Amino acid sequence: MTWEELADFCQEITEKRQRIREARGLKPPRMTCRKCGGRLMLPPISIRSALFALRKINAIDEPGFRKLDREWGKYRKANDLDAYGRTASSRHCNAGM
Repeated sequence: MTWEELADFCQEITEKRQRIREARGLKPPRMTCRKCGGRLMLPPISIRSALFALRKINAIDEPGFRKLDREWGKYRKANDLDAYGRTASSRHCNAGM
């Protein structure tokens, strides 16, 4: 799986989590954005948190996790990406309107 595919997968899982929360009537935590004052949503699932989850379910071992974590860090810096695999132009506040 490429980093782009993993970023897309994390986005899909984030959207699925939101649909489940809405279907069950679960409200987001009461947090507000310091910049805009809007209500914050749960943050998206980051690529690094996906790597931690893969390690937790033993899909990757500890050395494999460390290797992927280092590779992700290098790839992220080289391509100016945020924690979710998005470029600088697609970053935005996650506060709801």
